Amino acid sequence: MRDVKAPFVVSSWLESKEGLTRERCSWRYMVVASVSSVLSVGKRETQSRKLGINWSGVTEESKLSGVEPYDLLEELAFLRKAEGFSASRLNRVGAVREVLGGLMNRDFASLKSRFQSAIHSLDDRDAKLLLDAFGLSDATAGLPTLMGRRAVYAASVDRKPDSVADREGPALERLAGVLLRGTYAQSPLRIEVPEMHGGIVYETTQTTVQVTDRMWDWTRERYSFVATFDEMDFLTVTRTYPAIAYAKKGGAFRLNTRPTGRGAFNDHFWHLDSTGQHDDPMRRDERYVLEFGLTPRPDDIEAPITNCARTFHHRSLLAQIRVQFTGEVPSTIWSYSQVSHFDQPGAPNETNRVALSPEGVATLLVRDVHGGLDSGIAWTWS
Repeated sequence: MRDVKAPFVVSSWLESKEGLTRERCSWRYMVVASVSSVLSVGKRETQSRKLGINWSGVTEESKLSGVEPYDLLEELAFLRKAEGFSASRLNRVGAVREVLGGLMNRDFASLKSRFQSAIHSLDDRDAKLLLDAFGLSDATAGLPTLMGRRAVYAASVDRKPDSVADREGPALERLAGVLLRGTYAQSPLRIEVPEMHGGIVYETTQTTVQVTDRMWDWTRERYSFVATFDEMDFLTVTRTYPAIAYAKKGGAFRLNTRPTGRGAFNDHFWHLDSTGQHDDPMRRDERYVLEFGLTPRPDDIEAPITNCARTFHHRSLLAQIRVQFTGEVPSTIWSYSQVSHFDQPGAPNETNRVALSPEGVATLLVRDVHGGLDSGIAWTWS
């Protein structure tokens, strides 16, 4: 079945001092995301020379690197390395702490117990493998390296350590699903995810926006999702604003952009096979990661922006919005979550202010957002 309807929506926009232009952007078969155009008082090309930005290399990997957003699966992979599951390493993985309910000063012993509970909810084979990998079993507790813990597990199942390593990736994916849905005994929040047909279930949605001296520089989008349609070749994002779009180099999708003839653009993301050389349809129950970026065209005109938001019309289990400021930083930054479009961005108060990280990044991380409500980060300039 190729003609899948559009049950999932994530809308997004940037807001300038000149006002908000909200441009809804849709998948050909499922509506997912957009960033609106913004007004300006100066040309980007002039500003680019002043800032030393090479805008001719719009597909350069740096636009999709830098300070990485939270990624639950990558954090789990990181957490099992070195000494394994420890307080010092747990403090470095924000998404894992969030799904364990520990961003707000939860003690390590409680988080460790919840994590073990999540692992024990898997089948016996996965549970034993991961308990040993994370150093949470009696046999591997205290072993300082992942290789050493793998050797212990390999010996217990009469396997070679290399074959054990190949099993860890799929087991970590299943553990990520359990943590996101809260389907384990000690979960701080159980999320009932309804059975969907002909759509996708977002495990994580991540948006990173770069703002340099008040101006939008680029946006990076990353969606990890599970397909519930039978088969589909590609996804299409339709933009009603000019921008340069590019798929991540070496990623699972290739991009073909075509103008619609009405001043809009269709960004067709075709899924690739494991070699990256041939198109390969997406299939039911498989997990996919789409990564792409957007930059202003060199001669486009824009104004300082003051708001970055996403509208989640259907469920996203873990959503993150990051705004990274370079040069001038805002005087006040605040966040809002699950509010109507007419109630955002609201106003700063004692409970919603956002502090910049040492790298100049403002972050909003929310769970289980849906229902067509808005979440985002807003700010004011001096």
